[in-house]
Amino acid sequence: MDTYTEQLVKKTPTSSDGMKKTAIITGGVILTLVLLYLTFTLSAFILFAVAIVIYGIYWFLTGLNTEYEYTVTNGSLDVDKIISERKRVSLLTVDVKDFTAFDVFDNQPFEGTTVSAVGGECQTMYAEFQHTQYGATRLLFSPNEKTLESMKPFLRIRK
Repeated sequence: MDTYTEQLVKKTPTSSDGMKKTAIITGGVILTLVLLYLTFTLSAFILFAVAIVIYGIYWFLTGLNTEYEYTVTNGSLDVDKIISERKRVSLLTVDVKDFTAFDVFDNQPFEGTTVSAVGGECQTMYAEFQHTQYGATRLLFSPNEKTLESMKPFLRIRK
């Protein structure tokens, strides 16, 4: 019998995200004010530039909205990053049976590549494995109970 589970989690905002939003809004407002000042001295073309700046502010702000999708299909875990519901990027695909460590994350040191796809209300878990593209890899993610249950039959290690 085939197993299939999908979970969508919204990225937890960080202080870095707040600073980016503040910088985008501040820069956009300053650029808009400068362009509006130039409108009175130059031409109506500047109004078109103001409209482009306002759209750019909107585009950059919505680009900070990130979600992660975890898909478990017959023991294969796919993690995708969805940016503002307009772009999907595949972060990685791994067989659950290849996990060398899997447990609740508690900030243990790690030598290798860390892929963070944390979000939502569930606790942060980590999985360590050897990946063909990244080498020694640690995945940080927030699976719900349904996603964990679909992975358990394929785990070679027990948490």
